[in-house]
Amino acid sequence: MRKNLKFTFLKLRKLGLLVCLLPSTVFAGSNVMFFNGSQLYNMCRDTNIVNQAACEGYILGIQDTIYSGYLAQYFDLCFPNGVTPAQLRLQTIKFMESNPNTMNFTAEGIVAKTLEGLYACKKEKNVPQKE
Repeated sequence: MRKNLKFTFLKLRKLGLLVCLLPSTVFAGSNVMFFNGSQLYNMCRDTNIVNQAACEGYILGIQDTIYSGYLAQYFDLCFPNGVTPAQLRLQTIKFMESNPNTMNFTAEGIVAKTLEGLYACKKEKNVPQKE
Protein backbone atom coordinates (compact mmCIF):
# COMPACT_ATOMS: atom_id res chain seq x y z
CA MET A 1 0.00 0.00 0.00
CA ARG A 2 2.84 2.39 0.83
CA LYS A 3 4.37 1.84 -2.62
CA ASN A 4 1.03 2.59 -4.27
CA LEU A 5 0.67 5.80 -2.21
CA LYS A 6 4.17 6.91 -3.25
CA PHE A 7 3.35 6.28 -6.92
CA THR A 8 0.13 8.32 -6.65
CA PHE A 9 2.00 11.14 -4.90
CA LEU A 10 4.56 11.25 -7.74
CA LYS A 11 1.80 11.36 -10.35
CA LEU A 12 0.09 14.23 -8.53
CA ARG A 13 3.37 16.08 -8.17
CA LYS A 14 4.04 15.79 -11.92
CA LEU A 15 0.51 16.93 -12.67
CA GLY A 16 0.94 19.93 -10.36
CA LEU A 17 4.19 20.84 -12.08
CA LEU A 18 2.52 20.57 -15.47
CA VAL A 19 -0.35 22.81 -14.37
CA CYS A 20 2.13 25.39 -13.07
CA LEU A 21 4.13 25.37 -16.31
CA LEU A 22 1.16 25.43 -18.66
CA PRO A 23 0.35 29.14 -18.28
CA SER A 24 3.97 30.10 -18.90
CA THR A 25 4.04 28.21 -22.20
CA VAL A 26 0.72 29.56 -23.39
CA PHE A 27 1.77 33.15 -22.73
CA ALA A 28 5.45 32.75 -23.54
CA GLY A 29 7.56 35.87 -23.78
CA SER A 30 10.76 37.27 -22.47
CA ASN A 31 12.03 40.36 -20.73
CA VAL A 32 15.68 39.87 -21.71
CA MET A 33 17.53 40.36 -24.99
CA PHE A 34 20.57 38.11 -25.11
CA PHE A 35 21.84 38.80 -28.60
CA ASN A 36 22.04 42.18 -30.31
CA GLY A 37 23.15 43.23 -33.78
CA SER A 38 26.72 44.03 -32.77
CA GLN A 39 27.20 40.57 -31.32
CA LEU A 40 25.69 38.94 -34.40
CA TYR A 41 27.83 41.10 -36.69
CA ASN A 42 31.03 40.13 -34.89
CA MET A 43 30.14 36.45 -34.94
CA CYS A 44 29.15 36.47 -38.62
CA ARG A 45 32.30 38.33 -39.72
CA ASP A 46 34.67 36.21 -37.66
CA THR A 47 37.26 34.27 -39.67
CA ASN A 48 36.70 31.26 -37.39
CA ILE A 49 34.52 28.81 -39.30
CA VAL A 50 32.83 27.69 -36.06
CA ASN A 51 31.57 31.23 -35.43
CA GLN A 52 30.47 31.55 -39.06
CA ALA A 53 28.54 28.30 -38.71
CA ALA A 54 26.97 29.54 -35.46
CA CYS A 55 25.90 32.72 -37.28
CA GLU A 56 24.40 30.70 -40.12
CA GLY A 57 22.61 28.48 -37.64
CA TYR A 58 21.18 31.54 -35.89
CA ILE A 59 19.92 32.94 -39.20
CA LEU A 60 18.38 29.59 -40.18
CA GLY A 61 16.74 29.36 -36.76
CA ILE A 62 15.10 32.76 -37.26
CA GLN A 63 14.00 31.74 -40.77
CA ASP A 64 12.51 28.51 -39.46
CA THR A 65 10.69 30.46 -36.76
CA ILE A 66 9.22 32.75 -39.42
CA TYR A 67 8.25 29.69 -41.48
CA SER A 68 6.52 28.24 -38.42
CA GLY A 69 4.22 31.24 -38.20
CA TYR A 70 6.04 33.79 -36.06
CA LEU A 71 5.90 37.14 -37.90
CA ALA A 72 3.83 35.52 -40.68
CA GLN A 73 1.15 38.17 -40.21
CA TYR A 74 3.69 40.81 -41.29
CA PHE A 75 5.39 39.25 -44.33
CA ASP A 76 5.93 36.09 -46.35
CA LEU A 77 9.30 34.88 -47.56
CA CYS A 78 9.91 33.19 -50.91
CA PHE A 79 13.43 31.85 -51.38
CA PRO A 80 14.71 30.97 -54.85
CA ASN A 81 16.24 27.54 -55.30
CA GLY A 82 19.87 27.25 -54.30
CA VAL A 83 20.09 29.88 -51.55
CA THR A 84 22.77 28.74 -49.10
CA PRO A 85 23.32 29.52 -45.42
CA ALA A 86 26.63 31.18 -46.34
CA GLN A 87 24.79 33.54 -48.72
CA LEU A 88 22.31 34.43 -46.00
CA ARG A 89 25.19 35.16 -43.62
CA LEU A 90 26.93 37.44 -46.13
CA GLN A 91 23.67 39.22 -46.96
CA THR A 92 22.99 39.78 -43.26
CA ILE A 93 26.49 41.25 -42.83
CA LYS A 94 25.87 43.56 -45.80
CA PHE A 95 22.53 44.67 -44.35
CA MET A 96 24.11 45.51 -40.99
CA GLU A 97 26.97 47.40 -42.64
CA SER A 98 24.45 49.39 -44.71
CA ASN A 99 22.31 50.05 -41.61
CA PRO A 100 24.73 50.64 -38.72
CA ASN A 101 21.95 52.25 -36.67
CA THR A 102 20.46 48.77 -36.20
CA MET A 103 23.47 47.34 -34.33
CA ASN A 104 21.82 47.77 -30.92
CA PHE A 105 18.54 46.19 -32.04
CA THR A 106 17.79 42.56 -31.33
CA ALA A 107 19.65 40.22 -33.64
CA GLU A 108 16.39 38.44 -34.42
CA GLY A 109 14.83 41.63 -35.77
CA ILE A 110 17.85 42.40 -37.92
CA VAL A 111 17.80 38.94 -39.47
CA ALA A 112 14.05 39.15 -40.08
CA LYS A 113 14.42 42.57 -41.71
CA THR A 114 17.29 41.32 -43.89
CA LEU A 115 15.28 38.33 -45.07
CA GLU A 116 12.19 40.44 -45.68
CA GLY A 117 14.13 42.95 -47.76
CA LEU A 118 15.71 40.29 -49.93
CA TYR A 119 13.16 37.49 -50.10
CA ALA A 120 9.70 38.98 -49.62
CA CYS A 121 7.23 37.20 -51.87
CA LYS A 122 6.31 39.29 -54.88
CA LYS A 123 2.66 40.22 -54.95
CA GLU A 124 1.02 39.74 -58.30
CA LYS A 125 -0.52 42.86 -59.75
CA ASN A 126 -4.18 42.63 -60.60
CA VAL A 127 -4.32 43.21 -64.31
CA PRO A 128 -7.82 43.92 -65.64
CA GLN A 129 -8.92 41.21 -68.01
CA LYS A 130 -10.22 42.18 -71.44
CA GLU A 131 -13.61 40.87 -72.36
